[in-house]
Amino acid sequence: MSSLLPKKDYSLMIADIPYGFRLAGSINDEEPFKYNQLEKMIKDFAKLTSASLWRVVIFHSRDQSYSVSKALRSTCHAVEGLTW
Repeated sequence: MSSLLPKKDYSLMIADIPYGFRLAGSINDEEPFKYNQLEKMIKDFAKLTSASLWRVVIFHSRDQSYSVSKALRSTCHAVEGLTW
């Protein structure tokens, strides 16, 4: 991430991570993101932003809920799960 974006005041990261559903026509969704990948993504974003307050929104499958919340808790101060 840091090789693609300059360090600055980013206040929002939105990620629609791979779910691993393997649906016809889906792109880059063969393997779901696992905890290690999620944690690295969030920690890389935290290093990249110079904003004092920021938010991370991750779209994920229900099966990934635990890994996503655990990865967020490793770096973020508050975590809120939303389902629709």
